[in-house]
Amino acid sequence: MFEESTKVDALVEILGQQFGEPPQIAVVLGSGWKELAAELLEGAESLDLGGLDNWICPSVAGHGSDLLLGNLVGVPQREARRVLLCSGRVHSYEGYTAAELVRGVRVLVKWGATHILLLNAAGSLAQDRPPGSLMPFTDHINIGLPNPLRRGENCGLGAQFVNLVDMYDPVWRAALLAAQPQLRPGVYAGMEGPSYETPAEVRMLAQLGADAVGMSTIPEAIAAHALGAKVMAISLLTNMAAGIGGSNPSHAEVLATATANAAAAAAVLHSALLTATV
Repeated sequence: MFEESTKVDALVEILGQQFGEPPQIAVVLGSGWKELAAELLEGAESLDLGGLDNWICPSVAGHGSDLLLGNLVGVPQREARRVLLCSGRVHSYEGYTAAELVRGVRVLVKWGATHILLLNAAGSLAQDRPPGSLMPFTDHINIGLPNPLRRGENCGLGAQFVNLVDMYDPVWRAALLAAQPQLRPGVYAGMEGPSYETPAEVRMLAQLGADAVGMSTIPEAIAAHALGAKVMAISLLTNMAAGIGGSNPSHAEVLATATANAAAAAAVLHSALLTATV
């Protein structure tokens, strides 16, 4: 897919012309995260993605379509951290290919971002992980999301065999847990969606060892890791998965829980950005 490579390279050039120096850390914000993140940057510049050819803009409620680039607040100037926030993502259930799902992440890494932080909203698979909890990934189980390293999706490289042991960087995660010891890391299961999981599927995922379930993140993580970036992912658990405690999930519940827990999520996001070894 050399055409995909051309699109990625063209977008890299555009971002370089718009912003100049690349960020050290790039963040993809999931459902409900965009409202709380902007206050973490100072001296920020913005770019509306709707005006860029080949950058696919989100259409799902809770996701934005702009880039925000600035310095992390609370950091001395001599230690400044240049951070980019991508205010939303597209999903497999919207009909996109794996290459399209990860195009933005590939652009950010090829531009020069060495650390990729992926955020999402997810359903909890355990009663002791209530809505409002935040879960850094230790690993994932991919049930139905497309792999961007397969032939035809990998920018003309063909099928790429990549070791995914410690894909979610253990050093970065350990530093975050030291700064935010209340966090409980866990395993994320990825389902295609857009329908929520059935109670039977939820029971299966829990038995497989998953702690939370969602509809995104895994393809982006694989693509960023394959390009050499350090990757961290964090879920904001916004609901109990179907059938747990009588739960009947809805997107409105996801967004309401994200709003109610914005302050705690912002504190964890700031710590994640501060603890990256850049």
